[in-house]
Amino acid sequence: MPEDIRHVLFVNANDTSRHTSSANTSIYPNLGLLTLMSALKPKLEGTNQRLGYFDGTVHSNAALEEFIDLHAHRISALCFSVLTANYGASIALAKRAKAINPDIQVVLGNDHFSALYDRVMANQPVVDFGFYGNDVVEGFADFVSDRLTGTLRPAMDYAGLVYRDSTGTVHRNPENPAEYHRLPLVDYGLVDTLMPHEKHYLDGQQQVYFFMRDRELRSQVVDIGRGCVKFAGERLEGVPLNACDFCGIIPGVREIIAPEAERAWRILENVWRQGFNYFYITADELPLTLWRMLRAMAANPPAWYLGIPPAERPKMFGYARAEAFATGAKRIDILVNQLGVDHFFIGFDGLSDVSLRVMNKQPIGGRGRNHAPMDHNLRALEGVIDRGGMITAGLVVTHLGITPDIMAQNHAALTRIVEDHPTTFAALDFGPLCPIPGSQSYRYLTHPEHAEARAAEFGLEVDRAYLESRRDFYRTADELDMDEMIHDFVNGCCPHVTSGLVDEYVEKMGALATKHGIVIGGGV
Repeated sequence: MPEDIRHVLFVNANDTSRHTSSANTSIYPNLGLLTLMSALKPKLEGTNQRLGYFDGTVHSNAALEEFIDLHAHRISALCFSVLTANYGASIALAKRAKAINPDIQVVLGNDHFSALYDRVMANQPVVDFGFYGNDVVEGFADFVSDRLTGTLRPAMDYAGLVYRDSTGTVHRNPENPAEYHRLPLVDYGLVDTLMPHEKHYLDGQQQVYFFMRDRELRSQVVDIGRGCVKFAGERLEGVPLNACDFCGIIPGVREIIAPEAERAWRILENVWRQGFNYFYITADELPLTLWRMLRAMAANPPAWYLGIPPAERPKMFGYARAEAFATGAKRIDILVNQLGVDHFFIGFDGLSDVSLRVMNKQPIGGRGRNHAPMDHNLRALEGVIDRGGMITAGLVVTHLGITPDIMAQNHAALTRIVEDHPTTFAALDFGPLCPIPGSQSYRYLTHPEHAEARAAEFGLEVDRAYLESRRDFYRTADELDMDEMIHDFVNGCCPHVTSGLVDEYVEKMGALATKHGIVIGGGV
């Protein structure tokens, strides 16, 4: 390796401790990192800076530690995508690198940083900069290239940038949602810039999903829209009050954003041209949130797509709120019959009306808002069965105030549904609710009075004294152990159940999936 080459590394660290979700995290790349890399790459052409992608879920964090130990003097920047699960590991890697080469610039982004950016900057001097929110690609690319080339703008007016001034005061710049329509087409080949990743992702898909293996599918994650219908309305400290309790996504300043149909088709063509034929559409709630764009896409398919024999055209899969099947059947038909969507991720979650209402899973408006929430789940199931599709069901085992009776009711409903329709389920993705920062459930830990009042609305109870005993920790900590968070949530927000009972139901769900050959986990 030439001595003058410098590395800008983009890191998706493996989880700090056991990941409480059952999702299979190592079968898709980190699309956010690849988007940032695709934007930064042309800005560094002609320099000695080289981009490198590293996924610790594929190669282990130890492999990156070894690289850092050998090449820290050649690393210009470490850019981490941090969720609550891998934040601690990311900080440890940053400290390791800085101990060898203090000049390395450490930059953080993604949901955990966005939720806790102020305390991260206060608690972790190893973090030099961060980016808040989603609409920060251009700001990030401009900032990193300017810093590395010595042309940093004195005003520090880069969209989404979080930084300290000369006095140590932390500042956060606003995002720029207008950038979404200018984002670069993603270069998926960037996953192999430091170590081989693509083969590992594709092999993982084949091993996890029998239908991908049998149909010789090469799947890739794709962004043709962001947001959720439940991000609209009032926000408290940046968290939408309409959002589902467990949702820790930090939405941008615009709750929903999508390109025009023509550009969406260009994004899909870009993925197709790079050798992929099964598109994992990351946008939340396709039939409701992105309907205008999807309808226009179906009405105007491009020549490249029409030129592919129908049997060989790429398929798609993505998220759908259950009520979309009850209130927008024609929309589902267009998704299935014209756009080739054959696999829906649906949040079945509690599987009883009381659980769905407590988790704020009910519709927020429009047709169907007065229906029992569980009716939507059942209609969605029927809708997928009628169209010969597949479902990955998201299931949350616990919630605010849950009781043994509610848990038993929910599991009985799941068992009945799976036993009746086992071949419809591609996967079950389940686990106890983990109150990650940025979610309503995290606010139950930081504001016990809110948890108590919310539970009382449904005739349920919390242990206010226990929550008070942990309140200050959750108001100040930035590094959080997910198992400890689940334990505290059960003790404080679910006082009528025990951790042992929760584990018992998780094991029962795993046994049910295994019995029917259903994958445990849901991808990314």
